Amino acid sequence: MFQIHKNEPKYFTLAKAKVKQPKIKSAWEDNHISAIREKLRGDILLEEQNLLCAYCQKEINSHKDFSNIDHFKTRNLFPELTLEYHNLLVSCNTKNRCSSSKDSKKSILKTREDYDNIVNPTSENPDDYFDYLPTGEIVAKNKKAQFTIELFNLEDKSLSQCRLQVAKSLIDIDLSIEDICDIFPDYHNFIKIIYPKLKEL
Repeated sequence: MFQIHKNEPKYFTLAKAKVKQPKIKSAWEDNHISAIREKLRGDILLEEQNLLCAYCQKEINSHKDFSNIDHFKTRNLFPELTLEYHNLLVSCNTKNRCSSSKDSKKSILKTREDYDNIVNPTSENPDDYFDYLPTGEIVAKNKKAQFTIELFNLEDKSLSQCRLQVAKSLIDIDLSIEDICDIFPDYHNFIKIIYPKLKEL
């Protein structure tokens, strides 16, 4: 997870102004919104998330088969936030992870109050909540971080294995963090945290 700075595009502001009932969850299906959803998904992903899933930091593209616009605070619990731009993030479509895990029937997220236990990447810096090990494991710094890890399934074995492979590739590299992130498309926060640790070994 990484910090995301939101900047609402004018075309989205104009489109949602045309929605007759913007504060109900079905507003997301309004013709004015559905006409721009594909563009919005691509713009959020490119302009705000550097082509990374908002939760696992895997590189994704904006095609609907690979990504979706996720309502961070789900429409079922927060219908009034359906068209709130700061509530819209782009997630990967990976089964049992990220938005799929959060919104599943088995989700540990049950009430509006549960959202107080989740790290929100648009208003908080995830670096304050998570650490990483050279083995690829993600480490919670507190209970809120642990709840977030469980909710999005960020301890998924496939994620840990991918991060481990990145860590192994970094051992013999001597470049700046910025250059490394240009080379490796995924897991940038993991790289920023783990690379200095690898250099100390």
